[in-house]
Amino acid sequence: MSEENVELVRGLYRLGDPSRFFDRFDDEIELDFSASPLPDFPTYTHGKDAAIDFYRHYWVMWDEYVLELREATAVNSDRVLVVQHERARGKGSGVPFERVWAVIYTLRAGKMVRLAFFSDPSEALEAAGLRE
Repeated sequence: MSEENVELVRGLYRLGDPSRFFDRFDDEIELDFSASPLPDFPTYTHGKDAAIDFYRHYWVMWDEYVLELREATAVNSDRVLVVQHERARGKGSGVPFERVWAVIYTLRAGKMVRLAFFSDPSEALEAAGLRE
């Protein structure tokens, strides 16, 4: 199951259409930004509708938004650690934005049930138990 989940997560970065990304949300999905808080956004979101609202509000802030998968690693049978590269330009301001950060996806029956975000990929490795 772990390799299937890695491939499922890899596919999320190739979708293009966000509605297909949202289709992978479990009805009770949790978004946890406590290790990587974003200004003016909640640190915790629960439920599919709230998660979709979060992403739509976040993405509308940017022009030229690109999110690239750098690495996807199975943590165990239901979790996948992803290191991703994000870049964009602020809508209106044109200010460039760029960062490398990590997400631990927890999946159940092909659906995302929890996403935990980390500003520093090494912190995500530690949280996943993959770092000594």
